[in-house]
Amino acid sequence: MMHFLQRGLFFALLLLLIYPKPTFAQDPEFNIPDGARFEDPGTLVWLGTYTTIRLGDKLYYEAQHHYRRANFGNVPFVGRMAQIYNRHAITYKFSDRFIFTVGPVLRLNFSPDPGNEEFENLTLEPRIWHEYSFPMKGTLGRKAFVLQHRIRIEHRWNRNNRVGSDWVYRDRWRYRLLFKIPINGPTFKPGVFYADVINAEIIMQSGRVVVDAPLEDLRIYPSIGYILSTKVAISAGLMYTMGQRVGRGYDYRQRYVARINLWWTPDLRKFENRIPESRIFD
Repeated sequence: MMHFLQRGLFFALLLLLIYPKPTFAQDPEFNIPDGARFEDPGTLVWLGTYTTIRLGDKLYYEAQHHYRRANFGNVPFVGRMAQIYNRHAITYKFSDRFIFTVGPVLRLNFSPDPGNEEFENLTLEPRIWHEYSFPMKGTLGRKAFVLQHRIRIEHRWNRNNRVGSDWVYRDRWRYRLLFKIPINGPTFKPGVFYADVINAEIIMQSGRVVVDAPLEDLRIYPSIGYILSTKVAISAGLMYTMGQRVGRGYDYRQRYVARINLWWTPDLRKFENRIPESRIFD
């Protein structure tokens, strides 16, 4: 297990080291603050469904949908529409230790200032994503655990909601470390609560417009879940995120995100082929 954790720290450090340190033009009119500036935290709500349909012994279809709202005016968390995510993919499970996923995304981005004619009410953001997951299951004493390293790479095309904005291409480089344990039982099974004790993700970005803001997001997301059946689970938690503003790398956006998720893993294999039975943490 220590070897697995060390590998995760290596991946995180590698992401930080491959990006050059930001440089700024020597322009007397380019005013740089004395230090980093942290914005007041925003508040958001993300509702998500994660559907993993088992098509064969090693083949799965992924469908993930998010409904997101954000603070606006004097209304925290739900003041305005933020985004709607539609993420799909095909997943192939090479082994219990390596899973590969690839597919498209379409994100709908809503105006950050509803009613302001300087902003379009809706813009589209297509993406292509591929993911490399390295899960490990084991026990600590009498308690089972799930430990996962996940590398996700996204190729995204988006434009600002401001009227007349140009399309911009960027790549995202994501690494997440997840450590999950059951709470009221020794194993993950129906009727058991579980905790994501460690759920930390670093998201770097690169592209023509990314000069001084390689750190798009750092996410810390502990959560509690409940397994209703071998195919359905729910979870909830409060996520903290922090990241740089493109064009103003010294400005750091902060957010608190309340998240509620539904996990569903239907099995479309013929009945006689469902041994072993698919489980919520496959």
